Amino acid sequence: MNRLAVCAAVTVSAIALSAGQAATADPSPGRHGQAARHHAPAKPASESARLARSVLNAKGITYAKAHVSGTDKASLPQQNLVDVSNERLAKTSPWGHKKGARVALDTRMLNGVLRLGTQYHYKFEISEFVGGRHSRTSKHYAGRAVDVTWINGRHVGKRADHRGLMNACRKLGATLVLGPGDKDHDTHVHCQW
Repeated sequence: MNRLAVCAAVTVSAIALSAGQAATADPSPGRHGQAARHHAPAKPASESARLARSVLNAKGITYAKAHVSGTDKASLPQQNLVDVSNERLAKTSPWGHKKGARVALDTRMLNGVLRLGTQYHYKFEISEFVGGRHSRTSKHYAGRAVDVTWINGRHVGKRADHRGLMNACRKLGATLVLGPGDKDHDTHVHCQW
């Protein structure tokens, strides 16, 4: 009779498990009477991380492999986006006014960069977000500016459609847009939010 009782108990437990009752039961205590520890649900990605990921995945956006002032892989524009998409801050270059600082990328700027490709259908190369050498008060160091050196396969200053891209930046809310004809911007477009 003991075997029959054990078989019946095992069968009832198996039926309860398959019916899902165990999943709705209260969690059992942890070791030695301590409350069981459960992992918190994953935190949703921030808006900056989501936008950085979207820019990285956008077709037609490429990235400079070096700075005008030198090479520091950790501060290149693509790495800035990778860092932000992983909930880290973007890194400035080891030279310039904010040597090796960590900076958040502004969501307005990231959204503008994304929409230059998706809404205005530009193919372009980003030369800088927060890396490189800029003026002491540059909004690059605040994560609010982007520099573009190539537009639709042409270098800025060599018959690229820089005026069209500059107008698109303004329509997307950029508060300062500079390019060929502006001091120190003959070879790139600067869009700042």
